[in-house]
Amino acid sequence: MSWQSAARGGLRTLHRGSLPRRTGVIDLQNQLSRVCLAANSGLARPQIQPISSPQSPFQSNSFATASIAPKASKTPKAKSSKNAHNESKKNKKPMSEKQQEAQRLKKLRAQITELKATALLEPPKRLVVSAFGLAMAEKLREIKGQYKIQEAFILAIEHGKSLSGLERERFQSQADANKVANTAAHDAWIRSHTPLQIKEANSARSNLSRLSNKSYPSLKDDRLPKSPKSAYMFYVIDRLGAENYHGKPGTETFKYIGEEWAQLPQSEKDRYEQLHVEDRQRYEREHLKAYGVPAQAVRITAGKSEDSI
Repeated sequence: MSWQSAARGGLRTLHRGSLPRRTGVIDLQNQLSRVCLAANSGLARPQIQPISSPQSPFQSNSFATASIAPKASKTPKAKSSKNAHNESKKNKKPMSEKQQEAQRLKKLRAQITELKATALLEPPKRLVVSAFGLAMAEKLREIKGQYKIQEAFILAIEHGKSLSGLERERFQSQADANKVANTAAHDAWIRSHTPLQIKEANSARSNLSRLSNKSYPSLKDDRLPKSPKSAYMFYVIDRLGAENYHGKPGTETFKYIGEEWAQLPQSEKDRYEQLHVEDRQRYEREHLKAYGVPAQAVRITAGKSEDSI
């Protein structure tokens, strides 16, 4: 019998309805084995594991095929924080003018608070330095609690105006001594900070004056190096002493000096350039001594020189 006939003959009996309920799968395996042997085609024998135990009615009525695992359902990916942030920005409503102004003022207040922390705004308390002020203070201490505040101040002012010569001399002597004490206390307070701290404080004070309506004067410290003068500034200082500029307004004087500088021969300018180089070297030495770091390049604008650490 040819393998085709064997296959046709064997497969005719594969109808599951003709097999017993519990032995159908085993008979099916035996028939498939005979078909494979008859074919002798080198094809791999079906690798079907023998069933050693009775199967359920559902399994016995089906072919020995592997069950297909159900596909795993795809879970939606969580949105990244970056995408969520971008979406929130898109959905965010634009701020009104009132909100923008409130935000600007908030940033300005934070900036001013930070500058005040650097500006060294708590110098030592100053003593009274005038005879009149000392006389008023003495009278206020004398009548404290006896009068209302307004009445007490009126009496103290009258007392200060009606001082005798001897009393005025006494108060003036005390005022002069207070001036000396104030200077000593202020110098000691300045020197309790490093030159770099004084420099940063002056920078913060300048910014505070610009951002607010209040004036914050710079702290004076003779340890701070003076910025080098430009060649043009040396020329201006030279020309201000000339007689033809005495008594003339400053704007007119500087205008003429600027015109003179523009027409000055290069050989004359070189002399002032050399003065600038020497002054720059002086500044670099003082900068290194005061701040402990070399000075960076100085940017010269309109006769002024600016540097940064």
